[in-house]
Amino acid sequence: MSPSLPVAASLAAIAIALTSCGESDPVRTDRPILRLTVDEYRILPQNIVARPGRIKITVRNTGRLTHNLVLQVPPVEEGERPVPVPDGRVKSMQPGQSTEPIKVTLSPGTYRMVCSIANHDDLGQYGELVIEGEPL
Repeated sequence: MSPSLPVAASLAAIAIALTSCGESDPVRTDRPILRLTVDEYRILPQNIVARPGRIKITVRNTGRLTHNLVLQVPPVEEGERPVPVPDGRVKSMQPGQSTEPIKVTLSPGTYRMVCSIANHDDLGQYGELVIEGEPL
């Protein structure tokens, strides 16, 4: 016996929704400026690949809570703490606010983007910035 049309449509919708969960493809950019948005509890885009060199980062808070953004070098060893990138901190923003661009010079490697307010990072407000390729 085959499922009715509404049941089949529901199963198809669930399958599509499940395939969209999880990691998304990284956003690749050759431009020396990153425009990010933050809200409860996301950083968008969440995965970015950019080229080494001087990069400007601007952030807009589209959420209902206060958020910030901190670039970190992830720990190498278990139990170590992440290290903040010098000049890689965006001030806390109230809902609807945007930041002045920060300027950082990044070498090849993997960086973590987090909101350092309360437990926002633990709630999913983090992302990854991979720096690779030829310098800008």
